[in-house]
Formats: sequence, structure tokens, C-alpha cells
Amino acid sequence: MKSRLAAVCVAACVLSTACDLPFLSKKDKDDSATPTSPSGPSASMDAFAGTWSSISASSPANGCGDLKYTVTPTSTSSATITFNATCAGSIALTGSGAGTLSGNVISWTANGLVAQGGVNCPFAFTNSKATLGSDGQIAVNYTGTVCGIPVTGTETVKK
Repeated sequence: MKSRLAAVCVAACVLSTACDLPFLSKKDKDDSATPTSPSGPSASMDAFAGTWSSISASSPANGCGDLKYTVTPTSTSSATITFNATCAGSIALTGSGAGTLSGNVISWTANGLVAQGGVNCPFAFTNSKATLGSDGQIAVNYTGTVCGIPVTGTETVKK
């Protein structure tokens, strides 16, 4: 009886050791690395810093043009944004807001008041983006309202 008990104990020890063999192990490879999604090229906030102007001085009836767009870094990933533009054909707009850098894109928002023809009206740009291109220009995508008129579009600016 003692020899059977000893044999069972030895067999249990051998089998439990065999379970730690690499080809039988349930352990995954290195679990310490967290998978990441692919990201686009990164730019520093300094690459955006400065004043940028529209390539063309046009001002579409349902968008903004003749843009002067200034980025002033406040940290490595945030900045204040100021701009002057002509929107909705003839509304002169001067505004400011804030932006956050991710990769080669600054996501920005801005709001304020526009004085037009003796009347003040609000403007707001939300969910807007400025993307630094490989050609050294910035594509400023904007969405919002100016004096209740929806405006949206893209304006390309350069230094």
C-alpha cells in the first residue's frame, strides 16, 4: 500500500512538472507589451508655431477665406490659436481659441463675437483641425457658425 501511494505521489509530481514544459504551457508570449494602433507621422508644436496666411485671398459665400492663422505654443501639446478671416462672403472675423496636438494635427475650437454692420453676432468653430502637410503647408479644416450662418471648409495656409 505504501509503495502504491509513493508511486502515485511520484507520478503526480512528474505530471505536474510536465505541465510546465513550454510546448504544453498556457502562458502567452510576452504579455507586458500593449498593442498600439498605427499612428501617422508626428510633428512638434514648434512646427506649427508662427503666423500662416491663405495661399489665395478668396472668400467663398459659404465658407471663410483670406485667412491669417497664428499658432502660439503653450506647452509641447497645446497652443493658443488666433485668426483673422473673411467669412460668408463679407463678414470680417477675428477670433481666438485653443488647440491640442496629436501626431501632425492640431484639433482646435474657437468662439466669440463678430461686429458686422453695427450688429454683434456670435461665432463658434468646433471640431476643427489643422494638419501639417509634408509640403510645409497647413490645411485648416473648420466647421461652425458665423452670425447663425453655417460655415465649413478647408483653407490652405503657408508661412
